[in-house]
Amino acid sequence: MSYLDLLQWLAQNPIKSILVGIVQFAIIMKIHHSAHNKVLHFLLALWFIPQDAVVNVVACSIIGLELPQEWLVTTRMKRWKKLDPTKSRIKNWRYNFATQMCKGLNRYDMGHC
Repeated sequence: MSYLDLLQWLAQNPIKSILVGIVQFAIIMKIHHSAHNKVLHFLLALWFIPQDAVVNVVACSIIGLELPQEWLVTTRMKRWKKLDPTKSRIKNWRYNFATQMCKGLNRYDMGHC
């Protein structure tokens, strides 16, 4: 399986891609915080960022019922957390989803989202 096959699989399996993304994020952040090596950090980013972009474009677009306005999941979650959840059901859904997602991400990288 090539890296492009992995990106294609992520696009074809949006729900599973979120789970894969969260697991990878947790592992990468553990490595990031324990190994202070700029080359390793760069390689991890090269591995993860394209996957994050695919998850954002496909899975988060389905979950939030909107086209992406940003490239990465965290950036979208930060925007959704600023929404007024009392304005509409979809904004409430996005706000709640982003709040819970960020709560999980912040467990592995405090203040990430």
